[in-house]
Amino acid sequence: MGVRVILKFGSTQWVLAMSKQLKASVSEEIDALKDRIIKISDAIHDEPELGYQEYKASELLASVLQEFDFSVVRGVAGLPTSFKATIGNGSEGPKVALLAEYDALPELGHACGHNIIAAAAVGAAIGLAKKMRGLDGTLMVFGTPAEEGYTENAGGKVLMADEIGKADITLMIHPSSFYQVNSTSLAREAFRVVFTGKAAHAGVSPEEGVNALEGVLLTFQGINALRQHIPRDVRVHGIITDGGVSPNVVPEYAAAHLYVRAPDLRILGEIVERVKNCARGAASATGAEVEFRKTSQTYANIKTNKVLSDIFEANLVELGVDVTGGEGVSGGSTDFGNISQAIPSACAWVSIGEDVVLHSRESTKATASHAAHEALIIASKALAHTAIDIFTKPDLMENVRRAFNQTPE
Repeated sequence: MGVRVILKFGSTQWVLAMSKQLKASVSEEIDALKDRIIKISDAIHDEPELGYQEYKASELLASVLQEFDFSVVRGVAGLPTSFKATIGNGSEGPKVALLAEYDALPELGHACGHNIIAAAAVGAAIGLAKKMRGLDGTLMVFGTPAEEGYTENAGGKVLMADEIGKADITLMIHPSSFYQVNSTSLAREAFRVVFTGKAAHAGVSPEEGVNALEGVLLTFQGINALRQHIPRDVRVHGIITDGGVSPNVVPEYAAAHLYVRAPDLRILGEIVERVKNCARGAASATGAEVEFRKTSQTYANIKTNKVLSDIFEANLVELGVDVTGGEGVSGGSTDFGNISQAIPSACAWVSIGEDVVLHSRESTKATASHAAHEALIIASKALAHTAIDIFTKPDLMENVRRAFNQTPE
């Protein structure tokens, strides 16, 4: 009776009522699937796989989506552990993509909570599955491998960008110590600095050698001297990966793995060149040869979309979440940034504990905790509810596109 009354007042009220009813129904479906969704997250957590090696996680997620009548294509963009899952009624409505990550960190496992990201995307998708035949639009889930930058040629989303770009919008979540939407990130370049020198006996004839390790050490000294002359929101950090094999041999080979992060790609390019100049100067000083080897796709900064982020945030608030983070800049980097530069996108941070510090041993435990499970279900619902808004309110998509076109890169 309520719906019939609303229809008399006009289509806007009817759309709002339908959207609200759909959200309630999908929330009930996700609650009914709660144990299954948590089990997916914990299964990925308990068997961590490194980038481009996520065979078990990828197959688990793809098989669950197939079970719920999604059409699944594996090996998108030639990446064996990627997939694309699609469901819809063939209409011309909006195409909404949910992005799943599932690679782990070396030694630490799922200290970044990608198990939660993956399970939330799939949780939202299977919660929506039964409704999609009656909605004007298409729901996609992309399994995107190797987000963590340590992996050689990391950046699955960059390599999958042409396929993901067929969507009208993308949504994802990321675990954190707070709830927040509309946060940007830093652009990032990852590369190895490799010095080649000449071996010699370090005690008998060191003058005959060329010390590659000294080249690496001088590079870090140069970077440290550079820090006071670069913007505050730039980050340069790295590790020495090779430093010689024996104290009594002048190292003929040494290498470092460096990350450079900056607010946007233009600044990033400038800082990367200055960092490389530190290494070139070190090579000149030591007599060693230096070369640079890019180890990852270049990650762009996240381009925020206020309209889409506001919708996402409103759905979190309706679910009882206190979104306290506000707008800000994350010091991290992600290949999600590249997607956000191409099509309207939004990522929500979801809290798995106030004291959680990502990429720590403590966060590995936290990503399978009771708090993480609660955040996972909230995230699944928020993703699904935001997709419902896009599917049921045609004017929103136009507003989202307008915001995208008006927002600088």
